[in-house]
Amino acid sequence: MAKKKNNLILIIPAFLLMGAAIGIQTKTVIKQTIVGLIVGIIVYFFLIYRNNRINKKS
Repeated sequence: MAKKKNNLILIIPAFLLMGAAIGIQTKTVIKQTIVGLIVGIIVYFFLIYRNNRINKKS
């Protein structure tokens, strides 16, 4: 089987763009974009931690 590529880093720009889209709708683009960036970074590190725990058990 081919090794699965780890594309977790793509979560950060996805949350950044979602924050920007919400910011455009609510007229607070900068604030929502920063919140999206922070949430993306938090989710990224949480998933890295979770994957490391799952891989250690196997």
